[in-house]
Amino acid sequence: MNQEHPENSAKQSTTEAGSGTAQSKRRKLIQTGLVGAPVLLALKSTPVLAANCKLPSGFSVSGNLSRNGTTACSPKLNGVGYWVTNATLEQKDRPFAPPNLIASTIDSNITTFGLALAKGDTNVHAKIVAAFLSAEAGSFLPLATVKDMWNLGVIGGAYPASAGDSWNAAEVEAYLDYILS
Repeated sequence: MNQEHPENSAKQSTTEAGSGTAQSKRRKLIQTGLVGAPVLLALKSTPVLAANCKLPSGFSVSGNLSRNGTTACSPKLNGVGYWVTNATLEQKDRPFAPPNLIASTIDSNITTFGLALAKGDTNVHAKIVAAFLSAEAGSFLPLATVKDMWNLGVIGGAYPASAGDSWNAAEVEAYLDYILS
């Protein structure tokens, strides 16, 4: 306390008490913010691109943490079953050869999209044709990407999915399983 000027000392203690209230309010606000921060950080953001589907650069078969786990991508591309029923005769008669896709060295009997689709939804040929037709219909996956996944990944063995990461046939097929319905 100030001994020389008691009236100033009284004013100062009143001011300190008033600012102590403001200071305690600020302290409480900061504490509330700190308590609420983990809650805000725990909220899951939804990817904007591709309605929760990952393009090859953001997908990882090794469990990339940005992948939304076991949740299926939504909406998925039309799968093999859809294209078996809904592909036109013109689409089914397309050659499974350039300029569409490089002819298969896996099964030389598959010469058209229709023959590939007839193999069913467990066959990589059918899956790539379903992705190809879906891409042509305007899906989130570009047609050039689908062609490269087959030509470079399945046939060539090294599709460059992202910087420094290339996929073999099994990894391309895992991605197709993820994006096809």
